[in-house]
Amino acid sequence: MKRFLRPGIDQGLIFMILAIGAWLRCYHLSDIPFTYDEFSAIIRTHFSTFNELIDKGVRIDGHPAGVQVFLYYWIKIFGINEVIVKLPFIFCGLLAVWLIYRIGSEWFNSTVGLVAASFLSFLQYPVMYSQIARPYGSGLCFALLMVFFWNRLVFYPQNRKYLNVTGYILAGALCTYNHHFSLLFAFMVGVTGLLLCKRENIRSYLLVNLMILILYIPHLPIFFHQLSVGGIEGWLQKPRYDFIFDYLQYIFQFSVYVYLLVFLLISLALYWYEDKPVVKKKFLFISLGWFLIPYLAGFIYSKYVNSVLQYSVLIFSFPFLLFLLFGYFKTEKPVHKIVVVSLIAVIVIPSLVAGRKHYELFYHSPYREIVVVSKYLTDSLGAGNCAVILGTPEKINAYYLKKFHYSDLRYVSEDSLGVNGHIRSFLDNTKSAYLVYGTIPSSQWEHYALIIERFPYLIKHIMYCGGDLYLFSRYKPLKEKTEYFYEVVNDFETIRPEWINTDESNSKDSLPLNGTRSYWNIDTSEFSPTFFKPLRDLIRTGYDVVDVSVDVRIPQIFPGAWLVTSVTSGKKIISWRSIPVNTFVTPGHEGKAFISLRVSDIDLKHHALIFNAYIWNPMKLSYEMDDFTVRVRHDNPVIYGLYRPVEP
Repeated sequence: MKRFLRPGIDQGLIFMILAIGAWLRCYHLSDIPFTYDEFSAIIRTHFSTFNELIDKGVRIDGHPAGVQVFLYYWIKIFGINEVIVKLPFIFCGLLAVWLIYRIGSEWFNSTVGLVAASFLSFLQYPVMYSQIARPYGSGLCFALLMVFFWNRLVFYPQNRKYLNVTGYILAGALCTYNHHFSLLFAFMVGVTGLLLCKRENIRSYLLVNLMILILYIPHLPIFFHQLSVGGIEGWLQKPRYDFIFDYLQYIFQFSVYVYLLVFLLISLALYWYEDKPVVKKKFLFISLGWFLIPYLAGFIYSKYVNSVLQYSVLIFSFPFLLFLLFGYFKTEKPVHKIVVVSLIAVIVIPSLVAGRKHYELFYHSPYREIVVVSKYLTDSLGAGNCAVILGTPEKINAYYLKKFHYSDLRYVSEDSLGVNGHIRSFLDNTKSAYLVYGTIPSSQWEHYALIIERFPYLIKHIMYCGGDLYLFSRYKPLKEKTEYFYEVVNDFETIRPEWINTDESNSKDSLPLNGTRSYWNIDTSEFSPTFFKPLRDLIRTGYDVVDVSVDVRIPQIFPGAWLVTSVTSGKKIISWRSIPVNTFVTPGHEGKAFISLRVSDIDLKHHALIFNAYIWNPMKLSYEMDDFTVRVRHDNPVIYGLYRPVEP
């Protein structure tokens, strides 16, 4: 009876885990939008030949060819549709749940397998990457599939030998073509097998791994080309030494309840301790190595060569962190299994839905929503009465305009406006009473301050994870949305305590820009008066934006000066950003220059952060300045909500 009951409990629980995992991944399946990375991959499938795909769609990217080639043929057959494109990756995510259960059961026992499967099924980390048609959900599946067959090949070489050899070779090859970190994982698995293989099986094991290498040989030219290009340091910062702690918080959803759950499960594993069976410590050591080596390799390479380390690339080794944490469970009592699986479901799923707001944030893509809401606003206010500037990429806009039949939506692409002076010209020439402005993190953040000068009233601000939409008006409405909570202006009529390096003798009343006096930077001064204030005294949250503007009059010959913001900690520069004054003001004229700092883009973990704003004039040419203004506004607290804590 016990023999019958235990498999029944296991099968029932894993079926429930898979069913819930499928529901979490397929909830409102048709509403799951494409991410920017997915659009990038889809756009790189629009080639007429395979060679063109490799040259223009793969070599220029930082990933192996596997997923890109798959998408190329998949889209050719089924077309571009969110559901169709994402389904294979969702299936991979669910298969990974079943595989981790099987591996955990074989390495340790079925309780460990069920605990690991529950976390892999319910946590946002694997759920979200299963919903994205990129090499992370697929690579997680291929890595576990390789380990599944590796386990049989190394420890049970005589059982279903040809099936295990074939499965191991195919899974290993898929890992190598999927992602460079899944390639590293496949290499680790292969080397580990050499250490554990019986002596009489080493030759055949080497031959099997040689087959994986042979299958990868066609990809070597692409691999070496991509290696020579380097990482993604243009937008990915080098990791801090505490990256691993940020990662642990992220995978456990920044939730105190999930942290306590992990602690409780480890405590239960010790409390339900039994003398037999003995914990197979070799699998704990394997799990430790398979999790730590990719992390350390990525960290060292990112720190000293090019940045590549991010949460997504560690997903292939994530299952072995779960084994490391929960591999000490030895109880196999049905009631204990029901308790632990239920605990994980009851705590992790609400944290995913309510705490992380996964479906609220992930399902409302700024690329889609900005187009849809812009269309609604222009229809409501009148197309002739509402100008639209979209900072979203043109090819993505084209996809949604076609999908929703919005061919009559008139807008200007922010990219087409070029440098800041062109958007200023557009704003000066438009006669519309309203302006809609859609932004993404790569947008020029000083454009907000530039727009508010000409459309001074903010009517609406809609915040998305990864973007914002603003509605501005020229005319004061009945109800205005105010975002600025701090403002200080140096008109140079008197000495302001927030500004340092101010020479009072340079404050003159001849030809003032505004008021009765302006500040003249004489031809021996490289730096203007500098706004200087502790950052934490300036902002209220880590998602505020500091807008800086200054009125200047520059001479006819003025080759270069820059409006600068910087954040320093002691002698260390944490952030430094500059914009040429000439992009706003033509030499020989007067006007206003702008620059903004988005606080969420800098590392706030340093001590005693100081914010500075000034004009840097390395050629030491004379110019005039006035109304040096620093304003701080609340901004989007969920701009990076999928990867950082979400404010309640």
